[in-house]
Amino acid sequence: MATKLLLVTSNLGSLFEESVIEDRWFAEIVKVVGQLDPDMVAIHCQEIGGKEFEVTMSKVHEFVRKLKRLPCFLEYNRFRVFMDTDFNNADVFTALGNIYLIHKRAPSFYLWNFNTRDFVEVTGEVIACQTEGVCEQLSSNYYHHKDKFPNDYFPAVKWSRKGFLHTRWRLNNKLLNLVNIHLFHDEDNLIALEQSPSVYSQYRRRALHHTLDSVTRNLEESNESVFLFGDFNFRLDLTSVVKHVTTEYHQPQFIRGGDGNLQKVLYRNPISTDVNDSLCIERRKFYPNSHVKLFHESFRELLQFDSELRSFKELHESPITFQPSYPFSEELSEGNKYMEKRCPGWCDRVLMNDFAKHTLDKSIIPHIYDMMAKDVCTGDHKPVFLFFSIDTSDSSVPITTGPQEAQQAEDQ
Repeated sequence: MATKLLLVTSNLGSLFEESVIEDRWFAEIVKVVGQLDPDMVAIHCQEIGGKEFEVTMSKVHEFVRKLKRLPCFLEYNRFRVFMDTDFNNADVFTALGNIYLIHKRAPSFYLWNFNTRDFVEVTGEVIACQTEGVCEQLSSNYYHHKDKFPNDYFPAVKWSRKGFLHTRWRLNNKLLNLVNIHLFHDEDNLIALEQSPSVYSQYRRRALHHTLDSVTRNLEESNESVFLFGDFNFRLDLTSVVKHVTTEYHQPQFIRGGDGNLQKVLYRNPISTDVNDSLCIERRKFYPNSHVKLFHESFRELLQFDSELRSFKELHESPITFQPSYPFSEELSEGNKYMEKRCPGWCDRVLMNDFAKHTLDKSIIPHIYDMMAKDVCTGDHKPVFLFFSIDTSDSSVPITTGPQEAQQAEDQ
């Protein structure tokens, strides 16, 4: 039997600041779920509560309630939510949220308890977070493993809410590890321009190795699929992109402020009178000017500079056929326009280990790897999804059952 899975990653940083953006995000979820009709939907969210989370975190529970009541989920009768909303506990706060919805026609799903080390069948609804009025506290729920990256992993800032949240599932004899992850961003474009690979790329590499080591320690079988989907913050190699774009330009102008610190780097075409035939980079500004089409119509040309994943031979990704997922404009009327603050990049992705790649290759239905909301404003990040099926009819590989499952077997 083929069980269809839809894995979605979405950075919600803009969602809680504008109700219209939230409505459009919900509409995109309804459209994709309606078109694909998955048996399980897994949504990994980053920056839950928004960028001003101290003010807007209270909206998270209502967001979950609205999501569950969307018309596309009326036939989904199993619901699991893990939301890290406790921003007062800064040492462990990640602002990550994992949401899982399972269709009533789907086979039994079992979720791993990281404390008792056994699988328990998923029934009904459980919402775990620190928001008042929910079922239980995230800190006392053992069906997930959460880790915030140490502060010294990202010395560019004083405090960061980056980390990962891991859940482990069983469908018949298939073992699935679903890992939500949020890696470090590029804090300063000018620093990113200084060397290749950038120092920020090195920070991300260290944190991703840390995540893989932790997830691997929790694997108990050799045939376990690991899907990591989240905001990896992978960026194009900026020095290579600039060199590619400015081949025929003058040597750059380095413009400094009164304190002597570098403020911007400006490249101009020596044979053009058009002031837009240029490229300008500031600490938190990136003005592609006449090169903006490169990130829309000719984005495949930029894949050669998308190099951060190459350091991880054990990870795989389906071919990218969509434009960079970040940073899109947060203006409601500019659904497919980039903000002029960072060089666009494929931040939002679905990666997998060797066994997960093998599972994907055996998908009974053609798998789909794509970006949602291509012409609709859903904030500065676009959701990215992977859709595929797994064969859950073969039970030839024995999997050790936990106490609850063993008791259920005796009662049959």
